[in-house]
Amino acid sequence: MPVHEVLTATSESRLFEVTAAPYVVLDTDMFIRGVNAAYLRATERSRDELIGAFMFDAFPDDPGDATATGVRDLSASLERVLSRGASDDMGIQPYSIPASRVSGAFRRKVWSPVNSPLIDAEGRVVGALHHVEDVTAVHEALREARNGAAVTGSWQPPGLVRRAMLAVTRYERAARAVVAGQATPGGPARDGAGPASLARRDALWHAVVHAARQAPSGGCAAAVCGAAVTALPGTDAAVITLHGGGRMPEHLAVSSAWARRVEEVQYVTGDGPSLAAFDTGERVLVADLDRSGTVWPLFTEAALGLGVGAAFAYPLRTATATLGTLTLYRRRRGARGQGPPAQAETLAQIITSVLLADMDSEIIEQVRATADQDDLHVAAGIVAATLGIGTGEALQWLRVRAQAQRVSVVDLARSLIAHPPPDPGSPL
Repeated sequence: MPVHEVLTATSESRLFEVTAAPYVVLDTDMFIRGVNAAYLRATERSRDELIGAFMFDAFPDDPGDATATGVRDLSASLERVLSRGASDDMGIQPYSIPASRVSGAFRRKVWSPVNSPLIDAEGRVVGALHHVEDVTAVHEALREARNGAAVTGSWQPPGLVRRAMLAVTRYERAARAVVAGQATPGGPARDGAGPASLARRDALWHAVVHAARQAPSGGCAAAVCGAAVTALPGTDAAVITLHGGGRMPEHLAVSSAWARRVEEVQYVTGDGPSLAAFDTGERVLVADLDRSGTVWPLFTEAALGLGVGAAFAYPLRTATATLGTLTLYRRRRGARGQGPPAQAETLAQIITSVLLADMDSEIIEQVRATADQDDLHVAAGIVAATLGIGTGEALQWLRVRAQAQRVSVVDLARSLIAHPPPDPGSPL
């Protein structure tokens, strides 16, 4: 049977192939008509294995797992998409996949799948787009945090926790892309190639990672700033700014008080190299600040007054977003107009990778904390309904009971969720 032109156009589009998110194109009979490189990496399969295969022949349930529901749940979701012509978000779905190197073996995986209809010019549903994110690592971290007591393989986290799980997954994927040199569109960094360049990059990597590992808790970015000044000759100060949704930075790490004053001028005047690099996603290299007055007049006047001679700003980019900037400052002295420090752009990529790894840990902790709060509120609701009291009193009751039993209040909450009283009014 010929493949519909909509399915062909989707699977052959440039965006489909280069996106870092895993996608599969399916026809109405659930045969695989297209897979992108990200999906092949996620499932450890080859294109030849999958194209033309029936989805559930390629990815059957693990015959050794009597509780497996992957085939049933995914096929039901796809049927809804094909019959209704609307997207279907499956939440969190355990679905083990065949191991690539061991015949008959399966690898435990947990996914966040979303299925969407593919529609032709006449409005007919001609296939489905299957998008998954591998959230196995974060799901397992949450299982450990919850002691595994009240969590089954099909546990569905609340919406906020699930969004955080997806954030961790995307950060991890972006960090891997940076390490692989994919953060700069079009190829590796512009600092050169060959054995000598690789040796310098390796030395920079070790310098930054060593600084990050030696940093006290919460001080990773500040330690990396110091390493940038040490590793890049001709650099007097370094600033790492991580941006949120507004103009003010969420986090600012500096190598010196002087650098902090210079960087803060940009957020007072509303312009400058760091803001320009973040807004455009491109490096901003100002070798002689005296000559940039027409570009950022307010910032330039204030920065020259602080003794700044040059500024070089680099976006901290992942494969999918710009997180912030690395800005290097040079004082006004000696010969002017010298270019940026060698290897500065490579250093920006390495810093992005290191900071992403640090942020992943923080996000996982936030996910765990959110899961704790969610369980406490659920347990408080059970107690309130059972004892006929308010939720505030129920939370206090949980704290007192936990102290008496010498367990954490979160563990007590999870025990109640796992074994709630059969009826309201039953003794706890």
